[in-house]
Amino acid sequence: MTAWLGEPPLPRFSVDAMPLEPVQVLQLLQLCDSALPVGSSAHSFGLETLVAEGLLTVETLEEFLEAYVAETGLLEGVFFGRGWRLATVASLEALLLGWRRLNAELSALRLPRESRQASVMMGRRLLHLVQSWLSDERLLRVQEVALREEGASHYTLALGLLCGLLAIDERAALAAFLQQQVAALLAACQRLLPLGQRRAMQLLWRLKPRLLAVAEQALRCLETGEEPWQWTPLVELGSLRHPSLETRLFIS
Repeated sequence: MTAWLGEPPLPRFSVDAMPLEPVQVLQLLQLCDSALPVGSSAHSFGLETLVAEGLLTVETLEEFLEAYVAETGLLEGVFFGRGWRLATVASLEALLLGWRRLNAELSALRLPRESRQASVMMGRRLLHLVQSWLSDERLLRVQEVALREEGASHYTLALGLLCGLLAIDERAALAAFLQQQVAALLAACQRLLPLGQRRAMQLLWRLKPRLLAVAEQALRCLETGEEPWQWTPLVELGSLRHPSLETRLFIS
């Protein structure tokens, strides 16, 4: 994975660039809350294998997360934005066609079966959960597709679509999503490594400039049509080898 060279510049987000209503702030906080019952705490996405094999330690965790954000964060961020922009499609038929296409593309990019299935399961649970809160015909139809077609409900796309349907500013939603992803990895590491809450929160605080820089990079990809990329063989191998672990705390 590519390591960051030096400290990335912190993007300047003006208030005018993120015109969030108070209710939207609360909605975004709830959607990105770790307490949301979508099953994220059951998955390490390959980290458990890396810890078991001695490839990931407390000492190397920050460097690992920096590289993870630069690679996987960019890919996930672009697909989050694509999900958000689906909510702006006027035609329901075009929205559903785009939903199927994006999910198929993301499935093809997720090589490890465990991580792919975990993403789909979490996305399906998120859609089902929020559908009971939000009355929207588009969300209902997307959920029907997700239940009917295996693979058509990746979590990244589902959360992006929901933020778009709620008209939550794309830039703010993307930044919150990336922080949620890193926070979930840190939570998994707290169960796998001698990592205390204080140090985990310190790491999350220090990673904020990188998260914002990747959010801006993802937005540029969305505007220019540039395809996202990632090179994370260590994480993918960890996910592929996870089923062979003798003892496991996580599903993936």
